[in-house]
Amino acid sequence: MPTKTRSARVLLAAAALGAVVLAGCTPEQIAAVQRHQAILRAGDKFHHVVSDAGLSRLRACESGGNYRIVSASGAYRGAYQFSRATWNGVAARHYPHLRGVDPAAASPYDQDRMARALWAERGRQPWPHCGKRV
Repeated sequence: MPTKTRSARVLLAAAALGAVVLAGCTPEQIAAVQRHQAILRAGDKFHHVVSDAGLSRLRACESGGNYRIVSASGAYRGAYQFSRATWNGVAARHYPHLRGVDPAAASPYDQDRMARALWAERGRQPWPHCGKRV
């Protein structure tokens, strides 16, 4: 597994556990986690487009925050309820390694990056109801 992917998963796990995990860390360890998060954000060319809080509100509205959810029809997948066609189109333009990946099977990090990329292209239009909450 590439180091960046492994690191992203570790950070996502730490973020999920939040203050509980960091409460037992030294100030140096907390600073190291914060530096690593900044490096990952720098690698996300669309991080500036939508804040983490905005993505959280969009995700909560679209899927209840569930990155693995699939709509009843199976047409919309993942935290941001991407259709496979939209996912593959965005991936082809910005993250080619994600083409063909099921949005509901993609990592939370990749789903967030794809949502930011789509927002950069089309604003809230792909999410007509929930986009108003961002």
